[in-house]
Parts: sequence; C-alpha cells; structure tokens
Amino acid sequence: MTRWLIACVALALLALASKAAHADQLSPVEAARLGAGESVSRVQSLDRDGRHYVGGIAYSIVDAPADDVALLLTRVEGWSRIVPKTRSAQRVGQIAGDTLIEITHGTTLLRAAYTLRVHRDGREMRFWMDRQRPHDIEDAWGFFRAEPWPDGRSLVTFGVLIDIGDGLVRDLFEGRVLRAALTVPERVQGLVLERLGAGARASR
Repeated sequence: MTRWLIACVALALLALASKAAHADQLSPVEAARLGAGESVSRVQSLDRDGRHYVGGIAYSIVDAPADDVALLLTRVEGWSRIVPKTRSAQRVGQIAGDTLIEITHGTTLLRAAYTLRVHRDGREMRFWMDRQRPHDIEDAWGFFRAEPWPDGRSLVTFGVLIDIGDGLVRDLFEGRVLRAALTVPERVQGLVLERLGAGARASR
C-alpha cells in the first residue's frame, strides 16, 4: 500500500470519527462530565502496512461563544499556546485558500518540525501535514471544531491521528505525544480566558 493510500485511510478514519463527535452524539455520562468542568477523550489507533497512527478525540467546554472561539483558532499566534511543546507556529504560505503553518516542537531531548495545511469551513478547521515540505514526523491529520453550548459557552472538539515514526523515537515519545495531544481543548480554554482577560483590561 502506498504512503498516499495509507494517509487517505487515516484521514477517512478520522473523518468518520469526527462525524460521530458532534455535541448531539455525546453520551449522557460524557455530557455530564463536560458540564461538571471535566474534559472527555476517546483514544484511537490505526495500523496499516507498518505505519502506526495514534490519537483520538477530545472535548472541553470553553467559556466563550462558539463563533468567537472559532475565530480565535484561526489566529496562528495562538497555536503555540494550544499545541503542546510548541516552540513556534508561523504562517508560511497559502494554497488554494488554505493556510500553511510551520510548527516546531522541542524539548531538551528532541526537536521536530513540519508544516500543516489548514482548511477552514465555518466553525471547523481541518489540517493535514504537507508531505512536500520538510518534516520530522511521518504524518498528521486532524480537526478543530467549536459548537454552541448552553449559557453562551461552546464545546471545543479536537481530533488527531499522528505517525511520529519508527524505532526509538516511537518507543520513547509516542505515549507522551498522545497524552499531550488530547489536552488541546483544555488549552483552548486557557487561551480564551487569557484573551478575555486582556480584552477586559484594555477596555478599562
């Protein structure tokens, strides 16, 4: 199976998951947990011809209207706050109306850079790695979505599938990458509170 076909299978899996991830598809237990201020996540994995994707879907309630949250997610300068272990996130171009964002992650042990192509459709953004540009991971696909929630708040959903590569890197870092990735909706809440606080201070 070619890499392109494997990537299409990964995207198809995530697309199916995302269709089942809207607010009206949450279980009563999940909805209650979200209402109590908890985050909810569902872990997923995919293996095809030696390629291994890990990821899942995560949800959090954010204290801002869905339209405001969706707009905030389009601002690249905020991605370094919501994507874990990100050293930099910068706009590097555009293709057919889609934004190209170069992301660099890093710790004292490991650095990785790659470019995502991001397509916005209303309050949803889908992204996938641009394999034509330099990349230190094998593949990545995913989406953000903001939906209205009672009391003027919003439900933020984040889905992702990542193949970080083979060997020692996978053994050492795959679990950490998965756990960190599923904290993204919680980080969106932190960014929203920071921006709201800055707006309130500026209006005084």
